[in-house]
Amino acid sequence: VFEIALKTGELREDVLRTIDRAVPSLIFFELTFEGRVRFAAAYKRASEIAANQPVVETYFETPWQDATAPRLPLPVALDMAGLYEQMLRAHMAASPFALRPRLGESLPDAVARGVLIRAKRRECKQLEAKLRTESQFNRKVEINGDLRDARTLLKQLQK
Repeated sequence: VFEIALKTGELREDVLRTIDRAVPSLIFFELTFEGRVRFAAAYKRASEIAANQPVVETYFETPWQDATAPRLPLPVALDMAGLYEQMLRAHMAASPFALRPRLGESLPDAVARGVLIRAKRRECKQLEAKLRTESQFNRKVEINGDLRDARTLLKQLQK
């Protein structure tokens, strides 16, 4: 666990990614700011190309909470990999897009689904912005259809 005291309430993901790539072991970040705490973690796996270079996937963060609030005990696990998986799944469920576990879904599959959800949300925001700025009616109808399709796929991924 790495504890990072923030000077502002925001921390760019690039900073966490740089630390994660430099340290080969599994890391959970505890971010503190003005009496509040937030936890962040990413799924880290070994690279197929270079075994000494870990591949860091998307980050899952909990919402800000009071630093004095009682913390949940660590889950029971037989090994560090099992503990990491259980803790990361808890972070995934508490993240802003609340990635609910599916029956029989492996951790890499759940992370891949989280990456798709994040991309679809970004696509929806871009289409909404495009829809607001478009003045031609026929283009608005086309963009609205694309937005509806993206939202439908997003709902399916979140189930």
